[in-house]
Amino acid sequence: MKYTVLRIEEDIDFGCEERSEDEPIMAIVTLLDENGEELKIRQEDQRLYDLDINEGDHVVMNEKNKLQKV
Repeated sequence: MKYTVLRIEEDIDFGCEERSEDEPIMAIVTLLDENGEELKIRQEDQRLYDLDINEGDHVVMNEKNKLQKV
């Protein structure tokens, strides 16, 4: 299924603890699917930069639930 990226926000909810040094910075990505339904998923922030995924882009999810730009 194809999705449109609606929003990308920094994931700042670490519960009671801080993010550990070895844990990657995560982002909350809000997607709109082909049926008009919204979905929020967590993705590694650096991966989004590396793949140049931005708000408004069209993406798909691979078998590991990682976003790929279309």
